Amino acid sequence: MTTTEHPLGGEHFDVVIAGGGPVGLALAAELRLHGVVTLVLERGRRGQGEPRTLELHSRTLETLDRRGLLAEFTRAQESLPGLADYRQSLSDQATRGHFAGLYHLGRHSAEPAEQPHGLTLPHHVLKELLARRADGLGAVVRYDQEVTGLAQDADGVTVHVRTADGDSAVRADFVVGCDGGRSAVRRSAGIDFPGTAPSLVSRMGRGTVEVHGGGELPTGWRRTDGGWFMRMPDGRIAVTEWRVPEDLESPATAGELAGAIERVTGQRITLTDVDFVTRFTDSARQASRYRAGRVLLAGDAAHIHFPAGGQGVNLGLQDAFNLGWKLAAECRGGAPEGLLDSYEAERHPVAAAVLDNTRAQVALMAPGPQVDALRALFTRLMAMDEVNKHLSDVIYGTGIRYTAPPTVAGGPSGPGGHPLAGAFARDLPVTTADGPARLAELLRPGRPLLLGLDGSGAGGALKAAAGWTDRVEVVPATAREPYAAALLVRPDGYLAWASDGPVAEDALRAALTAWCGPERPAAG
Repeated sequence: MTTTEHPLGGEHFDVVIAGGGPVGLALAAELRLHGVVTLVLERGRRGQGEPRTLELHSRTLETLDRRGLLAEFTRAQESLPGLADYRQSLSDQATRGHFAGLYHLGRHSAEPAEQPHGLTLPHHVLKELLARRADGLGAVVRYDQEVTGLAQDADGVTVHVRTADGDSAVRADFVVGCDGGRSAVRRSAGIDFPGTAPSLVSRMGRGTVEVHGGGELPTGWRRTDGGWFMRMPDGRIAVTEWRVPEDLESPATAGELAGAIERVTGQRITLTDVDFVTRFTDSARQASRYRAGRVLLAGDAAHIHFPAGGQGVNLGLQDAFNLGWKLAAECRGGAPEGLLDSYEAERHPVAAAVLDNTRAQVALMAPGPQVDALRALFTRLMAMDEVNKHLSDVIYGTGIRYTAPPTVAGGPSGPGGHPLAGAFARDLPVTTADGPARLAELLRPGRPLLLGLDGSGAGGALKAAAGWTDRVEVVPATAREPYAAALLVRPDGYLAWASDGPVAEDALRAALTAWCGPERPAAG
């Protein structure tokens, strides 16, 4: 990958990403699949990560499978025995996770998700896996470089950068802020970040705890009259109280954490050998818009919420997979009108729903007899198939269905829309001219996929797509149990269009134009 020099001096990139966390690195990799010249600027050092574990849920694992990454991520978890054992214990309990600390999700009779079990990885391990992916695809990733601001003009964006050697600037056609809840990119772009103020405070740390009088603190989640106590497999301890201190800006201390442990557990303790302490709240905020001209937002720069259900990193990674192919099309030229704006149209409602469900979980987690009664009622409701399926889909992202424009016949909301359009394309074993394959494997190049499955009828789909073969993987195949005759699958795995019978070629051309740009003469 090569960069260019801007006429006014300095390097020029197609896209600069502020923030080299999981979301920024995943987005960089997606852009590089399409040859987009990409720079990631990360203020921390490589290998540095927040001392916490992250839960990767079903929809994220399905997407990783569609990039050929799932096996590597699974091996990473298996190399960490404590986390692998923790995940196995959840499987042994026939449950996959919790809603407000009620560990009953996944106990429904509906068809299981394609990836029914999650993965648990330390933050620094997830970052390293994604950094290797971005590096391998040719992204430029620079550490110890912090984006401090930007300025847009008619031709692009100037990005201001602080380094150990002083201040500098780079130019880009587009900038994506993946720089967290206090995003400098969002602030510089003038994008509002409205939401709700904290109602609780959580303190987390890791150290040696001695309980006065003997005994040990419990493991797992425990709800008490004072709040919540949590002890994780990696030794971290977190306590949550519904009393918010006036000072949330000063660094958290070991003494503050010890005091919170005593108040929540009711036990006297001594806390030593503390290697970190942090503090966070349930403040829930969302950017009023995800795009301002040539500046876009993803991950925590676009939305923050209480980490109930481990949804945050999954929400951000799905932002990256949704945005990557759309922004790449804009950078290459020829993107259909409205494609880049469909990123906000699709992802903003998803994040708003996550903020709402985390607020609901916070309400269900509060101490007090009224909430005790509500939790008992909610436990009974979660035993109902329909309720359990709904909440499982909410937490694991498997209920997402896009209905945003562009509107095309056979698309998510167009005339004659197919019932599957807008949903995630389930994996499907197929046989192609090259032999057996899976739909997930055919998406690994990161391009739209037109899969013709109707035998002789698929010929119409392949003929109609002749003017898009420079951008679309066109694959005739057979399947023992196809769920449609022809499928147009977006790079992020969602169905843009589908047909059950003989393909209406005009409708397919309209769908290809709406999602992939105008027809071009076939080569040769």
